Amino acid sequence: MREGLDTLTEREKEALRLLLAGHDAKSIAAHLNLSIHTINERLRDARRKLAVSSSREAARILGDAERGAPQTMGDKQLGVSPNAVPGASSGPPQSTRLLWLSGGMLTMSILIAAVIAAATAFNTAAPTPAATEQVASDPAGQQVARQWLTIVDQERWQDSWQAAGATFRGAVTADQWTAQVKPVRAPLGAVRSRTVQRATTTTSLPGAPAGEYQLVEFRTTFANRAGATETVVLAKDGGRWGVVGYFIK
Repeated sequence: MREGLDTLTEREKEALRLLLAGHDAKSIAAHLNLSIHTINERLRDARRKLAVSSSREAARILGDAERGAPQTMGDKQLGVSPNAVPGASSGPPQSTRLLWLSGGMLTMSILIAAVIAAATAFNTAAPTPAATEQVASDPAGQQVARQWLTIVDQERWQDSWQAAGATFRGAVTADQWTAQVKPVRAPLGAVRSRTVQRATTTTSLPGAPAGEYQLVEFRTTFANRAGATETVVLAKDGGRWGVVGYFIK
């Protein structure tokens, strides 16, 4: 194990996992309902403990460690298929998609974390060019996200796999997806309300090939859990949006 990993707090790990999944400090703050200052402090502490200059590098180190760690009921880390992402630069066989379940958070990162181990790390302090991230102006992506979530709500797990993007289906089989999402989503119960909280488009995500992406965050009340945040990550392929990632917090 890399020196310093065992000193990371769960809050620092949570921030790094979200960073690895494609968020930046601003969207992590929004996702966790915290200030950007708080998130930057957590990332700074993580960098210090791991003796690296880049938060992305710290996230990659944590991701590598958790991929290689044994699966236990304690950390509830679940691995997903190691297939390569089409169009992405090749990396080690273990630079794969991950499903993390920690502290009540489900992070399904199909595309974004796929080749993060092979991607060039960069410092999160660098400003994001205005042209690469903006308030989403394409309502079609939000509609696709809603339609896909409706299938998940109906516990049609295999159908939700079929309705996802090609990259999603290439990363996990329908049976693998069912085995991983059902124990987490089913206990939440029926959806009482779901509203769009934030929608962002971007042309770049860490470890992913350049393209058109959209992150749609929903504020959702389930029968057995109020105030949850769902994030659906979409990628445009052949002019159509497809789901490539799903988060529940």
